[in-house]
Amino acid sequence: MVNSVIAGLTSGGGYALLGLCVVLTYRLVAVVNFALTAVGALGAFVMVSLTDRGVNALLALLAGVVFAALLSALLGAALVRWFAGHKEGTKAAVTVAIFVALTAVGVRLFGGNTTGAHRFPNPFGAPLFTVGDVVVPQSVPVSLAFAVLITVAVGLLLTRTRIGLKLQALSERPGTAEVVGIPAPRLAVGVWAGVGAVTTMVVVLVAPRLGGDFSTLSGLISTALAVAMVGAFRSLPLTLAGGLILGCLEGLSSSLDSIQKYQGVVPFLVILVLLWWRSRREIWDTEHGR
Repeated sequence: MVNSVIAGLTSGGGYALLGLCVVLTYRLVAVVNFALTAVGALGAFVMVSLTDRGVNALLALLAGVVFAALLSALLGAALVRWFAGHKEGTKAAVTVAIFVALTAVGVRLFGGNTTGAHRFPNPFGAPLFTVGDVVVPQSVPVSLAFAVLITVAVGLLLTRTRIGLKLQALSERPGTAEVVGIPAPRLAVGVWAGVGAVTTMVVVLVAPRLGGDFSTLSGLISTALAVAMVGAFRSLPLTLAGGLILGCLEGLSSSLDSIQKYQGVVPFLVILVLLWWRSRREIWDTEHGR
């Protein structure tokens, strides 16, 4: 059981990073990006398709990351161009439609759950050290370090740099930001490109553990949204903690035969519990604020 929980930390670090990407897109460009993991999965499958043809893994990863960054930037440019003045719900609905379209394309190109499993490289799969019967693979500290690094770096970017302040102004007052000379469209497209690149690297990191089929990897958006909800789509540290907790819960459920087959339901349960809790808290605040 302990081995399963520790193994879940590998996925937990990845889930935290996906949740951070959702939070960043929401905080910086005011969009809940449902197409996030579909873009990342396409980039990951570009990489694995190249490695299957004998291309060096690092070059293939670079190609996949660049592809996803450009695709994500294109989607961001389209939203900026045609939906900048629309409500958040409308923009989220657009990304849902994009998710469906990209998933259909990905399944068509790379196969589905039963026919499209690919073997992703796993450079961090070797054991790092063993304590008793507990084996800690290299992927655990790598994913945790990556998640913590991104959390700290983004926090510093947003609070300590001029470009971070510009990005926050872009999210909160896009019209005013443009009036005072902030290049809102270029910054927004840059955010989309960066998020697409990071998502691809995260999908490549978690793919060996989750299975190499497109449907599963693009479906990670439900997990990413559950993690983002832990941080209320605002807090980076809480989002990081939510990803790690969700990974541990998933690892624990995989070790229990009685609930193993319900493992995929965990993110939806987290979403439902958080929605219920926040609705109850709003009612409580309303009743006691009178």
